[in-house]
Amino acid sequence: MGKQEILHSVARHLPWGLKPIASRLYRRGRNWAHPALKQFGTVQDLYYWVADGNLDTLLLLQNYFSAFYPLLDTQTEGAISLYSQGGTIQGTKSFHLPHCGCAKFRVSSLLHDFGVSPDNTFGTLEVKIAIPNDVLEHVQEQKSFYFWDRFYIGYTTAQGQTGFVHGVDKTHIYREGKRDPAFWYNIRNEHEWAPETPVDIADYEKFSVIMINRTGRNNQVTLVLSDTSDNFLSWAADIPSGGVHRFELTQENTAGLIPTELRMRVKGMSTQYGRPIVFKEFPNGAISAMHC
Repeated sequence: MGKQEILHSVARHLPWGLKPIASRLYRRGRNWAHPALKQFGTVQDLYYWVADGNLDTLLLLQNYFSAFYPLLDTQTEGAISLYSQGGTIQGTKSFHLPHCGCAKFRVSSLLHDFGVSPDNTFGTLEVKIAIPNDVLEHVQEQKSFYFWDRFYIGYTTAQGQTGFVHGVDKTHIYREGKRDPAFWYNIRNEHEWAPETPVDIADYEKFSVIMINRTGRNNQVTLVLSDTSDNFLSWAADIPSGGVHRFELTQENTAGLIPTELRMRVKGMSTQYGRPIVFKEFPNGAISAMHC
């Protein structure tokens, strides 16, 4: 077991009242549970994208530094990186953000610019916005300072109906002056998740449970679907680092279960807060996306 794995293990088992004390004793300019959080930088999340001809992904990226420091010059640069469902880089797009400004992108247009095959219809993406120079100078008096922008990502249909969902979990630590990021989670855990309400599969054209692997190692997850008589079906998937898997549930592939009150459970979730996206597609063409 490496040093960081030992730190994570100790952090999980400390009594709640001792964690602030341990932080003050150990940190001395760094995060006691995340040694990579030294000096200054940002923390980024991975998001699910889809662009299949009917659904597209909409990015509205605001200069969130302007909200924190409205009197400073916060103009800065950013970059969007798209990955396949297997976690392979598809391309990177740079952009400029003015003070109090916003940049808007559609993933379908980015894929076209990258020359990506239309067969690649979903994957993950990461948005990295650099700390503005004036902001970086302003926080230099701190021993360390990291920013995390958990923005809302939009999904839209060909008819223009749009749903939004926010990020839920950290993925990469970008240290100022360092080229390569560090993973927020270097170890993979075994968590379980279950939604709060039952599902009537007849209400949907398609019901998708979307899992993202935000760790540096492969992650095997299992989706279990059961009915009120405790009959069940299950599906397993191996998700590479940085990749995503989409469990698609329909009336056809859930036949044999009582459809009106289905219960779901995900086993093997790699991070505690990396909850699935539940993506609902209705017969009338409407969509809805949410974290459960």
